Amino acid sequence: MSASSPALPLAGIRVLDATSNIAGPFGGAVLADLGADVLKIETPVGDPSRSMSPLDGDRSAYFHIVNRNKDVEAIDLKSSVGKKRLDELLADADVFLTNFLPDRLKALDLDPDSLLSTYPRLIFGNLSSYGTSGPDAAAPGYDATVQARTGIMHVTGEPDGNPVRAGVSVLDVGGGMWLAIGVLAALVERHSTGKGKVVETSLYETGATWVSYHVSAEQLTGAPSVRSGSGHPAFSPYGIFTTGSGTICIGVGNNNIFAKLCTLIERTDLIDNPKYAVNVDRVKNATELKGEIEQALVTHDARYWAELLGRNGVPADRVALPEELQSDAQGRAIDLLLDYPDSQSKVKKIPGLPLRFNGKRPPIRKAAPHKDEK
Repeated sequence: MSASSPALPLAGIRVLDATSNIAGPFGGAVLADLGADVLKIETPVGDPSRSMSPLDGDRSAYFHIVNRNKDVEAIDLKSSVGKKRLDELLADADVFLTNFLPDRLKALDLDPDSLLSTYPRLIFGNLSSYGTSGPDAAAPGYDATVQARTGIMHVTGEPDGNPVRAGVSVLDVGGGMWLAIGVLAALVERHSTGKGKVVETSLYETGATWVSYHVSAEQLTGAPSVRSGSGHPAFSPYGIFTTGSGTICIGVGNNNIFAKLCTLIERTDLIDNPKYAVNVDRVKNATELKGEIEQALVTHDARYWAELLGRNGVPADRVALPEELQSDAQGRAIDLLLDYPDSQSKVKKIPGLPLRFNGKRPPIRKAAPHKDEK
């Protein structure tokens, strides 16, 4: 494994990342960005995420993102040679990450309790689809299918439309984050006890966390969850509004912000209107209120309103494309996109870890590895 920078928090921590696809590898990427030496253990066939569209040789857009700052070694964990090599690596490892279903862990002789008996300081992190116990423990799952199961799809989309998948892989990225957070907590505990432990999370648990509000709200009201489009069932005005040109997202969380909004759009008559005086009433009359606000917004374009509102205490921003982050002045100011150190790829910048230490974002020290052809 390569030496890591001593300036990074996890310098000296050795991680074996045997995960594949998106969620598990993203957890490994978080640890790698934080300075850990991460070795990606890949089957000789290769991680399926290498072939996800669009392609970049033996890598892909996804592969670049979730496997940056890692080295790679091809190991057949089913072979005797592969098992021996894994044992050699585990003897010197702090963390072992997998995303295997329980049956595969058993088939590969990777029972967590047995491993910790042999390597008592090891932190074993496993990210599964539905957890490692219960009636669905053996069921496979992807981000979209578990979004369906946990209700994320049901509350995503327009009220009169079909349920839809969130536009980004919220469970894959979120599951990877929880995996990394659990590992970090276990590392802190090991510093005191000297003992490792098993850290488990799943896409299913991640999805349940993301819909926590809806679970709580149903218990209070008895009413089933509904789709609110870009709006929110708890706040109004909140969501997408049409302007003279382009769309803007506005978020009003209290009466003070509502008054500021009405003043800035020159509709102070709305402030004391009984239908909109307090948030509960604004939620009841959200559709009508949206129409009133859009009548005022039609006088200027989205960029104008985003700047006027945002600089005067009203949370608001223009609906933009993800790729516009590459030219965003705010992004440049905080070094949001980092140099991607790979002269062979068209990928030159990617978002770094959304953390800074003493003002510095952990760098992308090396590009996602090509396949190990050994």
